[in-house]
Amino acid sequence: MDTSGLPESLRGRIAERVALPPIEKVRALLHGYVADAESFDEIRAELRRTARTNDFHLRQYLDALDTVLAEPQPPGTLLQLVEGDANWGIDHDQTDSGAAVFLREVAEALRSVIAES
Repeated sequence: MDTSGLPESLRGRIAERVALPPIEKVRALLHGYVADAESFDEIRAELRRTARTNDFHLRQYLDALDTVLAEPQPPGTLLQLVEGDANWGIDHDQTDSGAAVFLREVAEALRSVIAES
C-alpha cells in the first residue's frame, strides 16, 4: 500500500498498526469484526464491506492470525483470544485446541473474503 500521498498523521497510524506484534493484530481483528457479531455470516458480511474499500489491513490480520496459530502460545492464550477478545463462547471444547478451531474458521473467512476482493 502506497501511503506517500497521505497526511503524515495517517501514515504514522498505519505504520504503528503494521508494526504491532501478531497477537495484538489478532486482538484488533477480534475486537473490530468478531466481538459484537452474532454469527459467522455477520462476520463475513462485515469483512466483505471492508474488503470492498481496501483489504490491506485484512491481509495484515490474516498473516497475524496464521502466525499466532502456527507458533506455540502460552497456555490459555488462544482461549483468552476467543472468549475474552472475540467475546465468543466455546461450548464444546473450552481449551486452546477448541479456540484454535474457532480461530481457523475466522482465518478461512478472511481468506475467502480476500480472495473475492
